[in-house]
Amino acid sequence: MSASSETPAPRRFTLRAEHVVMAAALIVLALAPAAVVLLLRHGSGGGVEAQRLAVARLPTDVATDAGTVWVASGRDDRVLAIDASHPSGRVLRHQTGGAPLRVATGAGSVWTANAADDSVTRFDPLIPGSSGRRIPIGADAVDIAVADDAAWVTNGLGGTVTRIDPISNRVLGRPVQTGSFPTAVAADSQYVWVVNSGDGTVARVDPRENLVVGRRLPVGRDPQDIAIGFGSVWVANRGDGTITRLSSRTGEPQGPPLRVGKAPGALAVTSDALLILDTDSGDVLRLDPRSLRTSRLLHLNGYPSSLAVGSGAAWIVDSRNGTVTRLTD
Repeated sequence: MSASSETPAPRRFTLRAEHVVMAAALIVLALAPAAVVLLLRHGSGGGVEAQRLAVARLPTDVATDAGTVWVASGRDDRVLAIDASHPSGRVLRHQTGGAPLRVATGAGSVWTANAADDSVTRFDPLIPGSSGRRIPIGADAVDIAVADDAAWVTNGLGGTVTRIDPISNRVLGRPVQTGSFPTAVAADSQYVWVVNSGDGTVARVDPRENLVVGRRLPVGRDPQDIAIGFGSVWVANRGDGTITRLSSRTGEPQGPPLRVGKAPGALAVTSDALLILDTDSGDVLRLDPRSLRTSRLLHLNGYPSSLAVGSGAAWIVDSRNGTVTRLTD
């Protein structure tokens, strides 16, 4: 496995309404024990090192940027910053409020989608303990992605995606209708890609026109995450155990759905592979984008729910155990 901090960390397993209820039930669980380092083997015969870090109660999401790993904790109303260069994964805290569900980085800031008060929080990562700036969006905030000129927030119940201007920190224009219960979102230099979990489609939004291009693209059942890499858009379909591959230029399917694991729910792109988190079995899988073959890197117990790549490692959040696992080779 080769991970790069320059590789964009795509969107992760996104909690739908029923998952939010499940996540709330996990609030009462205690923190996991101190960090544990394990040495495992994967299919290619190389060693994979996994370091488990206790971080928070009910961590729900993870993103990376410039040597720092950011973890959203809805139970604690905080975002935690992990120093990826520190041997023990030193943790700092930033207050956000509003029960942050998802976290993203971009435009020199850290952004959270807040489930409790229909808002986004933006804060400066260089100011320790910053409470950030709250941006009301007027709809439920499910997931967030940041492009060069905008932050995009999915509004599950509204069936829309909202655009935030990073200069004025205000909602720009009217929300764009994308489909039934949009959850995950990712952006590249051309399009904003929105996963509609309610109807099993992906909407391709042109950010220059603020509208959906063409028809919605059918994928699998209960799609939960989306990643962009290797000339493709990859969609994790948790309901039928498949990955859909679309052209990042046209949105057209690139071959039939790939059967991968039991319930693929989170994706991340490294320099040479697609990582897949099976949220049912707890397996972390590696998919070669050329051969389309998969191998198992790691098995995690608990409730692994989110995945990101950066700072030379893959980072997996476990909501139940209150941990983040750092995976390196």
